[in-house]
Amino acid sequence: MLFLISSAPDTKEFKTAYKLAKDMSADICLLQNAVYAARSLNETIRDNENNPPIPPLVKGGEVGLSGENTVYVLRDEMQLRGITENGISSKIIDYSQLIDLMVKTDKVLGIF
Repeated sequence: MLFLISSAPDTKEFKTAYKLAKDMSADICLLQNAVYAARSLNETIRDNENNPPIPPLVKGGEVGLSGENTVYVLRDEMQLRGITENGISSKIIDYSQLIDLMVKTDKVLGIF
């Protein structure tokens, strides 16, 4: 399963999608403002003070939610927002690679 997430990492929508993808062991592709999360995937994301923190997407240098899942980020979206590839531990792809990924994945879920 592939989750397409476009919301900024500080939004409720992103945090909900992130947690759902983690719980479902799904791959993630960061689009639009979600690419800002690629800079801080090693950090724990806090939903709010009442809920436990969501663990990072990257653990022990392995990209993904459990080592077998992958986090993708679109190169063009990063460039539009002035984000360089330095320090990005996600797999950087272009739009044609995203299309290929969507075609070969059994299910694709867009969360905005």
